[in-house]
Amino acid sequence: MEKYPKISVVLVTYNGEKTIEDCLKLFFEQTYPKDKLEMIVADGGSTDKTLSIIKNYQKKYPKIIKLIDNPKKYKVGRGGGADIASKKATGEFILMIDQDNLLIQKFWLKSMAEILMKNKTLSCVQSLTLIPEGGSTIDRYLGATGIEDPFAIPYSLKSEVILHPKKFEFNKKEKYFIYTISKNDFCYGGDNGFLIRKKDFFDNKGYTQDIDNFYRMALNKHKYNVAIPLDLKVFHKTSSEFFEFVKKRGFYVRYYLRENIQHRNFYWISLEKNNFKQNLKFVKNVFYNLIIFPRLFDGIKMAIKQKEFSWLVHPILTFAITLNYIYSFLAVRILNKKD
Repeated sequence: MEKYPKISVVLVTYNGEKTIEDCLKLFFEQTYPKDKLEMIVADGGSTDKTLSIIKNYQKKYPKIIKLIDNPKKYKVGRGGGADIASKKATGEFILMIDQDNLLIQKFWLKSMAEILMKNKTLSCVQSLTLIPEGGSTIDRYLGATGIEDPFAIPYSLKSEVILHPKKFEFNKKEKYFIYTISKNDFCYGGDNGFLIRKKDFFDNKGYTQDIDNFYRMALNKHKYNVAIPLDLKVFHKTSSEFFEFVKKRGFYVRYYLRENIQHRNFYWISLEKNNFKQNLKFVKNVFYNLIIFPRLFDGIKMAIKQKEFSWLVHPILTFAITLNYIYSFLAVRILNKKD
């Protein structure tokens, strides 16, 4: 294997004391050469123990961890944590992880990097998500689907690989799926264990939000290929219960509608920005979620296929979240309610 390249890790934190200790501990147990690592941590003004935990690790790894302020508090959007942190990256590759991403496979980072090192036609590698043993039903379901927002499953690269693997080319020797980012068959990744060549990252204007990043790559004339390894997985430790999770998703969509919808590249639905096929996909997704039966069929099928019965909450959760999103839209755009 050729000399390992430098990797810049982008980590955005805010009141993450429940997971940040495990996140950092497991990261520094990775087998990747530590002299080839830098970690830029953008904190949004944490008021719990997050900063003290980070600073303790900074004392151990002063040449690796760079702690910066994230005045906007949020990760996404121009001027958000991931944007300002990634602009300070000096590595050849950029790794996007979150404070609740646990790299429990010690070889994970080295294996992810080696995929890009071996195949120059690949621009990035997207990790799948682990189903946690002993986790709550919601945590197991989110691990099984590979995404934190079940509403976006038809758009998620990880979810589509899980639900419809035959859609994708599969490299049997290296054991990874391959997706060429395309506007006509659009799927997105870009977070929770995502490694990308720095050049390709900034050729497409860096970070605003995972779905926007991929959409800009889809619009680019250059064809960007993503590898999705079958055996490399991140434990996304969300620790959510049903009502807490649905409530949290509603908060994020209201933030999107109030502050994060401007200057976007991807629009879920728009008569001006989208073509008929794109808008129809959104309408069908809403309709299928509300009538429940298509999602019930998918949930039963995947529960049997994976022997993972958390899939049975799929129709209930997609229905509840879709209703919450409709309510959030009406609250923001019609009633002008504040949280």
